[in-house]
Amino acid sequence: MPPKALERVLAAVVCFLMLAAGYTAVVISQRQAALQTISRYNAAWTVSQAVAEFLDLERILASYALPQGATTFDDVQLRLDIMFSRLDTFQPNEETELGKGRSLRQFIRSDVRNEKVVERLRASLETIDGLLITNGPSFDVGGALQTLGSLNADMTALTSRAAAYGAELSEADQRELARLHLILSGLMSGLIFCGILLITLIWRQNKLVHKAHVKLQTTATKLEEAHRSLVSQNQRFDAALNSMSQALCTCNVDGQLIVFNDQFAKLVGIAPATLAGMDLKKVIAAAAGQNTPSVIEIILQQQSSLIQGRRKGRFTVDLPDGGAYAVSHEPIPDGGWLATYEDVSERRQSEARIFHMAHHDALTGLPNRVLMRKKLLDRCAEPAIEDGCDILLLDLDGFKEVNDTLGHDIGDQMLREVAARLRSCVAHEGTVGRLGGDEFAILTRRGCTSDDASELAESILAAISEPFHLDGRNVVVTASIGIAAHIGTSCTPDEVFKHADLAMYQSKADGKGRVTRFSQDIAERLLAQKSLEADLREAMSLNHLEVHYQSLHDTQTRQVKGFEALLRWKRRGLDFVPPPDFIPVAEKLGLIDEIGEWVLRHACQEALNWPSQLTVAVNISPMQVHSGNIANRVLSILSETGLAPHRLELEITESVLLEAAESTLLTLHQLRQLGVRIALDDFGTGYSSLSYLTTFPFDKIKIDRSFVRNISTRANASSVIEMIVQLSTELGMITTAEGVENEEQLRCLQIMGCSQVQGYLFARPQSAHALLLQAPNAVVARSQPV
Repeated sequence: MPPKALERVLAAVVCFLMLAAGYTAVVISQRQAALQTISRYNAAWTVSQAVAEFLDLERILASYALPQGATTFDDVQLRLDIMFSRLDTFQPNEETELGKGRSLRQFIRSDVRNEKVVERLRASLETIDGLLITNGPSFDVGGALQTLGSLNADMTALTSRAAAYGAELSEADQRELARLHLILSGLMSGLIFCGILLITLIWRQNKLVHKAHVKLQTTATKLEEAHRSLVSQNQRFDAALNSMSQALCTCNVDGQLIVFNDQFAKLVGIAPATLAGMDLKKVIAAAAGQNTPSVIEIILQQQSSLIQGRRKGRFTVDLPDGGAYAVSHEPIPDGGWLATYEDVSERRQSEARIFHMAHHDALTGLPNRVLMRKKLLDRCAEPAIEDGCDILLLDLDGFKEVNDTLGHDIGDQMLREVAARLRSCVAHEGTVGRLGGDEFAILTRRGCTSDDASELAESILAAISEPFHLDGRNVVVTASIGIAAHIGTSCTPDEVFKHADLAMYQSKADGKGRVTRFSQDIAERLLAQKSLEADLREAMSLNHLEVHYQSLHDTQTRQVKGFEALLRWKRRGLDFVPPPDFIPVAEKLGLIDEIGEWVLRHACQEALNWPSQLTVAVNISPMQVHSGNIANRVLSILSETGLAPHRLELEITESVLLEAAESTLLTLHQLRQLGVRIALDDFGTGYSSLSYLTTFPFDKIKIDRSFVRNISTRANASSVIEMIVQLSTELGMITTAEGVENEEQLRCLQIMGCSQVQGYLFARPQSAHALLLQAPNAVVARSQPV
């Protein structure tokens, strides 16, 4: 409970105790008065005393009537006076003495019969008194007794009613006493409870006071520790300020220095002791030189807008002497500001060097691809001019041979010489840059026309074709140049570079050492290529690719031994696209793995519908083999389809074995361990080497169709096939001749002992559905040529 609230509770309890004490005194006084009333008055007793006096009066009169009685006249008169005195107690003056509702008069008036009895009694007493006054001792005693005798019954009834009335008053007084006693008991209980509550509150207050005292002591201790810590922090703060590499100052709203470090004092050239509390205007005046403004004055001139506008900001000030300061300005809530000033002269120089290195070629000093792209981006933002030219892209012809034969040092020397010749040719006509390797770019001047660019390109070709004198050798190279221009503000630098690149490669394709301007034909070829790529992606997503199958036959018996799975793609709205046209595109787009896996799964599933002795051959691209996970994929597909591993034959080309890396050989061995057969496809073309046959134990060698085509017309082709067949037989390998189209070719292969043949002589590639529609035994054995 808060102290203020506790004080209010204590005050309320004390006031309650005072009120309760006063009220208790009043109740006790009332109780005592009630007790006095009960003890001083009882109506029944007073009436009974009056009746007793009445009877004594009768007794005295009767005794006085006896002749020998001892009662005297005076006794009678005395008793009569006593009776009159008793009768006076029934008068109203007794009400004040006895209290409301308790006077004898009130009792008399409470019942008419009582008043009548009192009146009759008074009348009788007055009658007797008259007799005594008139007759003296000889008064008529009998008459007096007779007068009193008539009242005996009434006096008895009066006594009875007085007793009942007194009993009622006594009972009411007893109830009042009980009520007062109950109130007194409650007040005493309340006083006791309030006393206990007061003691508890006082104890609680003392406890809180003690706790507050302890807390104050703790707070005092903490304040003392905080003071020591603050002193220590101030010392560290001063040390930190003075150890900062930046100059720092804080000024109030009036421009007076509040906080600063030694670096700021050095910046303005004023001693710290003098600088404390100075106005900035005085600081500027004290730091000003004779002829030139001071550093701080130059800085504050640029900083003034931030100070006046109470804005946060960062900026760099370049000084006349080549130096630079980075300024960070921060307003503070009291209207002042804080600023740091960092000397970034060396950093700016380093950044300039880094910028130059990032945007220029280290070997030739020419702008690199990044800078050329930025310049070309600015050019693309300008409106295109008719028949204009923006960029020439140059690639050296034969530079690779120079590097390979003479070494990279000579190659670098040639590149530097080429850069020098390009600068000389271009001069003020544009900007020369090196994009990388032996590729250079020339960004022409604004307004350059196609004729200007062609003339410049021819002069460059002439300059490059001159012999280079390198390390005592004369080296001659040529260049192929592509010219392109942006065609609108929406054209990007990458598109312009791509157009120039296409034109340059067209020059190479046309015989090198030429100049080609990008044309719509080249663009159409590019669009056709992109359209082919887009359609191939769509064909993959819509499952428009197909797998056809061409049968493999035993050379001697013509019996079907299996089928080769061949990928086919019927382009939407067009004819079938030859595999040599779209397979390289799939490899370029990174789709070959997905396509190859789809073909393999599809072929394995279809093979389950064939007789169990038939095999299925699937071509695997070099990219699939080099991916490293082809073995796991083959195992997964075999497990998924349930095809026996020995029924699957994977065909690879010689390009897979060009490097014969250990990882490639490991992959092939993993496939062999699965039980899959491995065939070397198109043997005898490209990079054919007999060492391949010893590098890996192939199950089959497929002889390329180019040899089979000339087997009956050219002796060298026949000799090559015969040598391949004999070598394969010695190595235990099956041979398959591709492209068999007539009986003469088949007869020659039968004579040479070739194991299997395939070609149009037996069957054209057809869909799996077409195969199933054939007669059952036609799949197993086909002896008639197609």
